Amino acid sequence: MTDAPTFHDMTADDVQAGVALSRQSGWNQTEIDWGLLLEPPSVFRAALVRDRIVGTAGAMIYGESLAWVCMVLVDTTERGRGLANQLVGQVLDRLPAVDSVGLDATPKGEPVYAKLGFAAASTLARLEATAPRLEVPASARPITEADLKALLARDREVFGADRGRLLRSALAAAPELAWSVGDERAVAAYGFGRRGANAIHIGPVVADSSAAALHIVAASLARHPGERFFLDAPPWPEWRTALERLGFREQRPFTRMYRGAPRQCPPQSFAVFGPEFG
Repeated sequence: MTDAPTFHDMTADDVQAGVALSRQSGWNQTEIDWGLLLEPPSVFRAALVRDRIVGTAGAMIYGESLAWVCMVLVDTTERGRGLANQLVGQVLDRLPAVDSVGLDATPKGEPVYAKLGFAAASTLARLEATAPRLEVPASARPITEADLKALLARDREVFGADRGRLLRSALAAAPELAWSVGDERAVAAYGFGRRGANAIHIGPVVADSSAAALHIVAASLARHPGERFFLDAPPWPEWRTALERLGFREQRPFTRMYRGAPRQCPPQSFAVFGPEFG
């Protein structure tokens, strides 16, 4: 007879259990990522069997604008019991009132989330590359603390919610992956990145043009020749072609889905923060 699961709210004490499930599934999240994910006001639930966490699901909360469902993970020994559906349902039931609830679904997960009231809005793909040997573009300069006030104000307009906490954390943890094009009075592009368990992840990248966005990506690659990189990008032909010239190839697709007020991928968003952060 299989033990019945119990459930609890996840806290910072559960970071290592979350990391273990990420590793088992081959996902890219680190201990730093899980710490950010679990910070209030996030809503995260865990399934336990014999006091061991065997499943997770959660949502990042971005004020009253957006909740982002993420980290739906179930231990391989406990799959097929409906734990993922139970966990997602518990998360949705506990969300505060927000304009939209979003997530990035795999092809297998899309019909499951459609049954929960999520509708497809746009597509993305995880792209992967090994960094070639490049020079940092002359137009790119490192982001500093002094840049953040104006940069975060623009980011709120583009993203449609305040993710300043995450961007500040990205700058602190990986300043070598934070770049801008233009000066503080006229920023043409900016981007951040973070080191993952399997690869360096570039994103978000916000820009006025694909040329400016490409300089942000190239600056990060240039500092890490030979290393593995991920980037989650929309399927814009000119942009994909530019990334292919840098060696990026598609690894897997996502469908960006929403429940509530629909949202579209802004034309300035050339790479997202990641499926776990929105």
